Order: sequence, then C-alpha cells, then structure tokens
Amino acid sequence: MNKKMKILILSMSMSALLVTACSDKGKGQAQTDAENDGTGAVTIHTVTSEYSSAKYPKGDDITNNVWTRRYKEKLNINVKTDWVSDEYETKLNLAISSNELPDVFRVNPSQLRQLIEADMVMDLTEAFEQHASERLKSYMKADADSYESGKKDGKLYGIPQMHWGLIDQPDFIWIRNDWKEELKLQDPKSVEDIKNMALAFMEKHGGYGIAVDQSLDYLNLLAIAWNAHPDLWIEDGTGKLTYGSIQPEMKNALAEWAEWYKRGIIDPEFAIKDFNAMNADIVAGKVGIQPYYQWWGYNPGVDTVANLGKDAIFYPYLIPTVDGKEAKQSIFFANNNYIVMKKDAANPQAVIEILNDYAYIVDEGNGKEKPETLSALLDNDIAHVVGAFRVLNPNSDYEQFEAVSKALETKDTSGLTTSGMWQKYNNSVEFIKNATPGAVGDYLQQGAPKNAYGLAKKVLDSGNYTKTALWGVTPEALSSYGTTLDDILTEGFTKIIMGSENIDYFDVVVQNWRAAGGDTAIEAVNEAYGK
Repeated sequence: MNKKMKILILSMSMSALLVTACSDKGKGQAQTDAENDGTGAVTIHTVTSEYSSAKYPKGDDITNNVWTRRYKEKLNINVKTDWVSDEYETKLNLAISSNELPDVFRVNPSQLRQLIEADMVMDLTEAFEQHASERLKSYMKADADSYESGKKDGKLYGIPQMHWGLIDQPDFIWIRNDWKEELKLQDPKSVEDIKNMALAFMEKHGGYGIAVDQSLDYLNLLAIAWNAHPDLWIEDGTGKLTYGSIQPEMKNALAEWAEWYKRGIIDPEFAIKDFNAMNADIVAGKVGIQPYYQWWGYNPGVDTVANLGKDAIFYPYLIPTVDGKEAKQSIFFANNNYIVMKKDAANPQAVIEILNDYAYIVDEGNGKEKPETLSALLDNDIAHVVGAFRVLNPNSDYEQFEAVSKALETKDTSGLTTSGMWQKYNNSVEFIKNATPGAVGDYLQQGAPKNAYGLAKKVLDSGNYTKTALWGVTPEALSSYGTTLDDILTEGFTKIIMGSENIDYFDVVVQNWRAAGGDTAIEAVNEAYGK
C-alpha cells in the first residue's frame, strides 16, 4: 500500500453489511427539511472530521462558521452537520453498516467501491454535467485519471476531491546549510557524496548522519537512488504488474543501508523512534541530513529555525543515484477522497453549487470578494471545515509556484491572482527580510534560492518519474490485508539494516510477503490495472 496515501480499510465483513443495509428509506432528509423550511432554503445533512488543533473565532465551531453562513447567505442552503468525530473513518464505517447516512459525505476509495457495489450512493453524472461550473469541470480535465476513478460503468458516483498537484510528490535529501558551508562541501551528486557528507558532519558535530524513523518511510525515499521504488506498483519487465518493494533493486539499497548503520550514519536508535522523535533530533541540532517530503519547512522547519536560528535552515536537493545521475522519482495516485450522496438524497444540484462556490473562492475570489471575507474563509485554522464540500485544483500548486517565482524575481505582483499565491509570496518576503520562523515553510517550498517546488517542477517538466500503475481504487483483495503485508516488509528490512539478519534474508522476507497474501494482491492488481 502507498505510504503517502494510506487509508483506513473496511473489514471483509463490511461488504455483507453493506448489502443487507441497502434499503429504501423513502424521501431523503434534505427534501424533508426543505419542505419544512419557511425560508425556502434547501437543507443538506453532512458529517465531518475534526482536528484537535483547529481554532475558531468566539462563538463559532465546525458546525457554525464563516463557511456555513456563506452557504445560507449566498446560496440559500442550510448545511447541517449530524456528527463530528476525530475518528471519522471508524464512525463513518458504522454509519454505513447501519445505513444511517447523511445526504452528502466524504469517503475513501475502498468505501466508494463498496458503496457502489451495495447500490447505496447516487449516480451524480447528470447533476455534475448540468450544474458544475466550467472551472470545476476543468479540474476533472486536469486529472482525468482521478476523475475516471470515481466512475463505474461510465457513471459518476464519487466526485474526486482531487489534490494540490503532482508537484508536491517528488522527494528530496534535506541538508543543514550552515554545516555544509562551514565545511565547504559541494552539492551531493551521488550516493557516495551523501555518505561522505554525513561522515563529515559526524566528525565535526558528533551525533549521527541521517535522521529516519521506525516506519522506514523516510529512509525509503532514498531507495530511488538504486532505482528501487518501494510502495509503487510497476511493470516487472514481462508486461505484468508487481510491487516495487520486493524487487532486486530494493535489496541493493538495503545492503548499503546496513553498511551505513554499522558506521553510525543511520540513527542507531531509529527502530524505536516515531515521527516526532525523529524530528526532535533535527530541532535539537543532533543531525544535519534528512530524507523528507517537500513540506520540510513546515515541520520540522519552523521549530528548527526558532530553536537554532536562521543559519541552521535545511535546503532540499534532488536525490542522486549511485552513478551520479538524477534519480527517477516515484509518483503515487494522488486522490484519496471522494464526495458521494446517498441514493435517496434530494438536491444534488445544491451540493454542486457549493462545490462551484468553493472553486470560485479559492481560484477567483481575490479581487472579487472583500479581503476580510476571503481571509476569514481561507484561514489556515478553519479551511478544513468545508469537509465534503470542496474540490481542489490539481494544477493549483504548479500555477501558484510559477506566479510566486515570477513575482519574487521581478517584484511585479500583478500576476498574483489568488489568496494562496499572495500567502506564499508574502511569507517568502517575510522570511527573506526578517527570518520569521513561521514563514519558513512557504519560503522553502517556493521562495528560497533552493526551494522544493523549483526542483519538483524540474522533475515534472522533464518527465523524470515513474507513476504507479495502481491509479485509482485499491482492489479489495489488496485492501483487505490492511497493513499486514507492509508490516512484514518493514520488520524484515529493519532486521537487515540493523544487522540481525544478513542481506540474503531479503529473499526470505519476500517469500513471507508472497505467502501472507502478496501473490493474491499481485493477481488482483493485475486483474484491475494490468494490460
């Protein structure tokens, strides 16, 4: 399963529950509420998840806020939230099994598949075609594969919520800049350079060389240096699809990592450190190299700069191969959520109107809405409250980066047309001028001389990446194993890295994976996505 897109899987027994739960409950709740609303407003019931860190203005909460008030004032739509949970997937599974569904809600790919098979969700094809704005439809054209993944037999059951763009997927090796400059080290051009840089940092500053955690997710980012693609579904050379984590290239990567561990380059305590413990060592100044995603600047970047000062900033570099070329990046299926309506719900047009308004606010609202209105709607603490009522522009971050880069270079801000563009631009300027820790995330993502999106754009423009063959809903025969198959690999690979097993144990791990259901999973993926 994809490490970036891990989803909570329904149990095998859920399928039977879904089928038995499918019943005609008559008129939809939204229709009943609309008939009883003296103002003539349409009422839509939904459910959503909460974030413990969310903060609202006094008197507001996730059920009553600037978004819900906008739906009523601008669109004459009442959105009622039946429940809120920080264990959304679990509670939604219970609601599905008992057929106590709201009118509209968000589901993961596995839930979508099973709801369609149980005939519990509405065909939204006509509603979307007739009422979606041209901008909203353009999002679907921008990532047609994700759009198609919400369909069955040509009918649209799940509107994909999309993603910020493939530009956020390339991964990097992040290096502490003041240590690198102090030792007058060149940018890494090979795996050997990374190893030698880690050893140089250790000799000068102590500690260990590279920060990773027990999940191996971050160490696995370096596997592309050996042309290995863990977690990716790829062609095996015979026209069949197979799992990248069990290929011989992965064995080569593990052999090198075992040597690094012996020399103290890999954190000696990585096997007992979770994500927070791994990042705590970065913030404390114990280590100067970290394989990481494009958002390093947000976490642990903010705390690193706040604690160690602006010179301790880490910059991203493209991961090199063992022979000095730029490694081919792994690109995963980016859409992990869909908007669905229960089969007997009323007013699908109202749902589409809300989605249209969200797209308008995000991509066209700047200059058309009052600044204070726009700021309130898109505030970072409450932007998530829209729940099922949003679809993202899959080109947004790419377009945003181009506009922000140009504005920073030319000082001409006329091309900044969305609130997101202004945020990235203003925070980049803020860090350049004042080194404000809270602005370092946007700066490193888009505004720094060495920035993550600049490198990612180079990867996308050159086509130097491999896309997973599993571009859509995970086959049930794979999803039913949950994390079991991945756990077998993580445990076995950890033993190899730490030296409790030699490198030939890789073949035993692969065999165990196959026997535990891996072969069945491979067959299912080939049946669903193979040529």
